[in-house]
This record gives sequence, structure tokens and C-alpha cells, in this order.
Amino acid sequence: MGERVIVTHTDLDGVAAAAIVAGTVGEADRLTFAQPHQLAAVFAKIPNGSEVYVSDLGINQPILEKVAKQVKRIVDSGGTVKWFDHHRWEEEWVRKLREAGAEIYVDTGTCGAGVVAKYLPANAEWVKELVSAACSVDLWVFNDWRGNYLAKYVGYGGTEWKRMAVAKLVGFSGIDEEIEEVVEKVVTRELEILTAAVAKAVIVSSEGGLRAVAYFKGKDDHHLTSFIASLLMNRFDVDVAIICRRGSLSFRSRRDVDVSRAAKLIGGGGHPRAAGAKLDPPLWRLLLSFLGIRGPLFRWCVNVALDALERTACREDLLREVTG
Repeated sequence: MGERVIVTHTDLDGVAAAAIVAGTVGEADRLTFAQPHQLAAVFAKIPNGSEVYVSDLGINQPILEKVAKQVKRIVDSGGTVKWFDHHRWEEEWVRKLREAGAEIYVDTGTCGAGVVAKYLPANAEWVKELVSAACSVDLWVFNDWRGNYLAKYVGYGGTEWKRMAVAKLVGFSGIDEEIEEVVEKVVTRELEILTAAVAKAVIVSSEGGLRAVAYFKGKDDHHLTSFIASLLMNRFDVDVAIICRRGSLSFRSRRDVDVSRAAKLIGGGGHPRAAGAKLDPPLWRLLLSFLGIRGPLFRWCVNVALDALERTACREDLLREVTG
């Protein structure tokens, strides 16, 4: 067997899942953090014959064929690919990757770390405690206070910080002084970001009457997507939040509005109340955003999102004009 490779998501759930894999099967030779739309490029760099573990990452239709081709290459050269996820998958996606040789474990009843623990399997007591903390935040149930601390700790830094966080969470034994110190710094910064988000957010409406709150997200608030969206939906009393970035958008919703269908329509995916997709904006709008002129890109992103929502969502769930 060649290199041991772990590919995982960038949030607490992904980091916790990677820690469970590393703590159970051994340290990875390569640890890569990725978003779903980056998986084709990530797999293309994995050496032949590798022992690959993918966690907390769904596949999207636009890159399915490319990823399946790379999976087959790895497996045909003596490697293995084990994929653990809790997002919604189409049957075709599962079938395609299994035909390529991957072992696919999809379970929407838990978080990504929980899927790894259940199907790897990993039954150590520290794994159970870490899964509880990770699921608390990722499933938005907040029934384990440690999850709030760990989410802020993981989101404190970039790739190298997250590598250290994976190592720290192997054998998880609770919230220590180092985590508490980092959380204090993060909370101060988050309050500034959340306050600014309320000031910068706008209410947007489609021609059909669909209302949502929209916000253009900066590079410093990457790990706060769900928190920003929840705050804005409650503050402005709408059921959908559209979070735009230069190369992607995220949907968040409440009151059982399913935004995963809208994300799939534009090549993405996710959960019913938390989904997203990669975007390919017109070059001139993108260039203007790098010059500090975000309006044209923001408006384009919002229009793409509203169109997808109107074409896929249950209108009664989203239109405020509808009465009982």
C-alpha cells in the first residue's frame, strides 16, 4: 500500500472526522482540507496505490466523472478509497463511485465525524466524546457545549492551524487552557464580524415575490457562515439567507425550507437547511470585486441564487405574501 491520505472538510466536523481516522488507522502522510467543488483537483494529486479516506465531503454532479476516473486509477493501482459523508447523495453518485472501486458510507442521520465513527469503525471513548461535540454544532442542535468551543478553536487559523487541530483532537480529552485562550480571542473578533454583517446585509426580492437576506462574505469570516446566516434570518425575519463569495455561494434556511434543491440546480449540494455551490462569475464582475467594487458581483450572485430558489423551492415556504 502507498501513502495514507486523508481528505476532509475545513470545519470542525471535517477536522474531527480526520482526527478520528488518524487516531484509528494511523497518522496520514497527506492531510488535505477541501471544499466539495475542489475534489477533482485534489484526487488528481493523490499518488497511485494510496490508502485514501474522505470525510464530511459530498460529491457534486459537475465533477462526478472526473473524480470517479481518479478513484478508479487509485484502486486499480492497488489502493483503496473509503468515503464517509452525511450530506444528501443521489443514487447515481453512489453507484458511479462504487463502480469505480470506492467504499461509500453515506448516513444523513449523524454528522460527518459520526459517520466515520460508525462505519470505520472507531469505538474508543474519546471518539464518542468528540462526535458528540462535533455533531452538536454541525447538526445545529447545540446539545454539547464543547462543540461551540471546538468550532471556534478550529476556525481560528488556516490550513496549518487545522493540521495542528487534527493532531490535538486525536485522543480528545476535553477543553483545555489553550483552547480557552484561543476562544477568548475568537469571540472578540466574531462579535465585530457579526455586528458588521447586520449593517451590511440587504433584503432582496425576486420578481415573483421571493424574499431573502443576502450578504457578501469576506475572507475573515469563513467559519461563521451558519452563524451569520442564522443571525440575519432572525434579525430580518426571513426564512432564507444567501451568502455570496467571489467563487461560491451558500444557502441557509429555517422553518423546513429545503435549499439543497436550489444548490443542486446550480451544480452544488448539501443539506436541506445548509447547502452551497461553486460559481463561475463573469470575469469583469470578478475583477471589479478585487478592486473593491463588489456591487456587480454581489448582484449577479444574488440573482443566480433567487432564480434557483424560485425554480426549485416550495413557493408557500418562501413567499411572505402567502396567507394561511
